Amino acid sequence: MSTSLKIISILVGVLVGLLVMAQFRTSTPLGSSYPLDQVRAQKELIKSYIDDETQLKSRIVSLREKIDQTLKDNKLISQTTNLEKLNELKKQIDLSEIKGKGFNINLDDSPYIDRDSIKPDEGGIVYAADIRDIINLLRANNVEGIAVNDQRIIATSPITSVGNSVLINNSHLSPPFNISVIGDYESFLVRISDPGVLTDLQKRVNENGIKFSIKQSPHIILPIYNGQFRLKFIKRTDESTS
Repeated sequence: MSTSLKIISILVGVLVGLLVMAQFRTSTPLGSSYPLDQVRAQKELIKSYIDDETQLKSRIVSLREKIDQTLKDNKLISQTTNLEKLNELKKQIDLSEIKGKGFNINLDDSPYIDRDSIKPDEGGIVYAADIRDIINLLRANNVEGIAVNDQRIIATSPITSVGNSVLINNSHLSPPFNISVIGDYESFLVRISDPGVLTDLQKRVNENGIKFSIKQSPHIILPIYNGQFRLKFIKRTDESTS
C-alpha cells in the first residue's frame, strides 16, 4: 500500500471516530413540555383566583367596618343632637344648673328685732312681698336666672308669707335671704338706684334698719328647680287641636 493511501485511511478513521464521539456526547432530546406548561398555567390561574378572593374578602371586611362605624357615628350624632335639644329644653324650664357672671342681693331683718316675737306687720322684717318685688324688677331687667336661698325661681314659683316666715317653692325660708342672680350687674345697679323703684322697701331700710346690699360676683351657680310644675295647660302632642 502506498504512503498516500495509508495517510487517507488514517484521516478517514480519525473523522469517523470524531463523529462517533460527537454522537455520544450529544444530549438526548427531551419530549414535548406542553402538558407541564398547561399544569403550570392552571396552578398560576388558581393562585391568582385565590389571591383575588383573599383581597376581595379583605375589602368586604374593611367596607363592613366602615359601614358599622358610619352607623355608630350617625347614631352618636343623633343622640348628641337629641341630648342637646333636651338640655336646651331643661335649661328653658330651669331644670338644669347654670353658671355665669352676676351678683348677689342680701336681704335681712333689722338686727334690733326678733322675727319670732313680733307682730306680722312689723316694719323691721323682710316680707314675701319684698322678695317678689325684687324678683319682678330682676325679670324686667332680663336676667338669665334667679335663686333665693338655693331655691330656683321660675315663672310659676309661689312666694308667700306664712305667719312671719316666707314660703318659696313649698320650702320655708328664714332670713337672711340671699338672692343669687345671673345677669348684667351694672344695668341692674342703675335700675335699683332709681328712687322710684322699691319705695316701700327703701323706706324700711332707712327707717327700720332692714339690711339690703348688692355685691357683684364673677361666679354665680344657680341650682336646678326642685319645686312642682303646674300641669293645668300641659297636653299630649298627639292630641288634635280644634
